[in-house]
Amino acid sequence: LVRLVRSKLVRAAFLIVVLALLGFALYDQAGTLWHQVQRLSWPVVLLAFVFGLLGLFFNLMVWRELLADLGSRISIPEAWRIYFIGGLSKYLPGSIWPMLAQAELGADRGIPRSRSALSVVLSYSVMTCLGLVVGAITLPFAHAGSVAQYFWILLMIPVGAVALSPPVLNRLLRLVLRVARQPPGQARVSYPGLARTMAWAMGAWVANGLMIYVLVRHLSGERQGTLLVSIAAYGLSWSIGFLAVFAPAGTGVREAVMVAVLHTQTTTAIALTVALVSRALSVVGDAVTAAAASALVGRRRLRQIRSDRRRADDRPAPPDD
Repeated sequence: LVRLVRSKLVRAAFLIVVLALLGFALYDQAGTLWHQVQRLSWPVVLLAFVFGLLGLFFNLMVWRELLADLGSRISIPEAWRIYFIGGLSKYLPGSIWPMLAQAELGADRGIPRSRSALSVVLSYSVMTCLGLVVGAITLPFAHAGSVAQYFWILLMIPVGAVALSPPVLNRLLRLVLRVARQPPGQARVSYPGLARTMAWAMGAWVANGLMIYVLVRHLSGERQGTLLVSIAAYGLSWSIGFLAVFAPAGTGVREAVMVAVLHTQTTTAIALTVALVSRALSVVGDAVTAAAASALVGRRRLRQIRSDRRRADDRPAPPDD
């Protein structure tokens, strides 16, 4: 199965199918879709973009908090540079690239590569599990009568709660280290660190849900449960899109899930419009945050960090007693 997922032919075929289906949907809804896009005003798009940026910042804090809990606390500017520049690699097929990129960028600042890799694995694990839990909590209670319809999804809540417990996450850490043939060391997450991480993660899901809510409300008006459905749509679409490792940044999968969830509150055309606009805003947000990362910690500061690290490595070890 792993070889099949890694196959370039399979990935290419998947992308072709996804793009073909997306193209057919766009062609089928072209007139209505263009009409809905024209209805979006710049203030609405800008407000949605601000919420999207806020969600990205909360994502950064999730990773930074986990990295600190594992033993490497860094400043927000340095974390910003590592996270957002390394995060651009998520547009490559496969979920391993952000881990490798952030590990290399973190190594320039003295962070062990294995610790950086573990922090990325943990941050994506926490965000994915919590995204599914948030979707499971919000979607059934979005409007009257949907609790019975979506009652099955509530089963994700206890599963997610168990998966997000420190004993389970620490076992995941040991498994990753064993697969990577690395010594187990003292890599473990604590209850206080995980609590702070989950608080940042909840902020991320609410902020991104507000981005969807602003667009949906402007296009279809205020309805009961629109905010809850918006949060559920983003949480479920992001999490399921991430699990689809063969799709770069969940392309196609995220949009399909979001349209399916938003369709419970609005028309297919509006749901598709919101999915495509939110995807565009996410791409622009990634570009903006990565551009800002270069200014936050520039090359001069990076050279200084590397020089300090070389001096520390060249310092003679203290004599044994």
